[in-house]
Amino acid sequence: MNKIKITSCKALSLILTILSTTSSAFTAPSLIGCTIQFNKNSTLMPIHINCGGTQITTTIHETALPKITFEIPKATDQTHFEVLVTSAKIEVQLKKYPDGTEIINTFDYLKIDPQSDYKYYVLDLIDDIWDIKEETLAISGQIPDRAIIIECYPEWINDFKGGSAVELPTLYVNNATERSLSEDNFEEALIKLELTALDSKIIHAPIRRQIQTVADKKRVLVMDLIT
Repeated sequence: MNKIKITSCKALSLILTILSTTSSAFTAPSLIGCTIQFNKNSTLMPIHINCGGTQITTTIHETALPKITFEIPKATDQTHFEVLVTSAKIEVQLKKYPDGTEIINTFDYLKIDPQSDYKYYVLDLIDDIWDIKEETLAISGQIPDRAIIIECYPEWINDFKGGSAVELPTLYVNNATERSLSEDNFEEALIKLELTALDSKIIHAPIRRQIQTVADKKRVLVMDLIT
C-alpha cells in the first residue's frame, strides 16, 4: 500500500513538473518599447501610433531633449518588426466575394496611396543588434497587418538607429527646419496630421489604460484594454 502511495506521489510530481516547464510556451505576449526622439530645437507634438488594428498609448516627455515613448505587444520569440512613417490617409481594402464584388464592412487590409510620401522600415534583431532596412510597400500600397504605423511627416525623420533586445531602434525627429521656413505652413502641417489621425481612429480600436495597485501596495499593474 505504501508503495502505491509513493508511486502516485511521484506520478503527480512528474505531471506538475511537466506542466510548469511547458507553461512558458503559452505565456502571454510581452512588451517591447520604442522612443521617438525630438532634437533640441524641434517642436514636441503628439504623434498618433497604431499597430495591429489598435491605437497605441503614448507618453510625452517634456525634457531638455523631448521625446515620446510607447510600448507594443510582441510574441516572446518575435524578432521581426515593420515600421511605417507617413502622413498619408490610412485607407481600407474591403474583402471580396469570389465574383469580385466587395463585402461591406469587412476589411481585408489597410493601405495608403503608394504614390504618397512615406518611409517603410523592416527591422530584424540579429545577435542583439537591429538590422534596419528601408524598403517600399507593395504596389497596391498594402500595409502589413502587424506594422507599426507612425503618423508623422517622413521628411521630418532624421535617423533611425540604436535599440536593444528589449527596445526597438529610436526614431529621431527634426522639424525645426520646417518651422523656421514658415510658421504658418508649420501650423497647417500640424493640423493636417490631426485630421489624418481623426480618419485613422475610425478604423483602429481605442485602448483604455487601467492602473491598479496590488494588495501589497508595492506593485502597480498597468493594463491596456481594448474598448
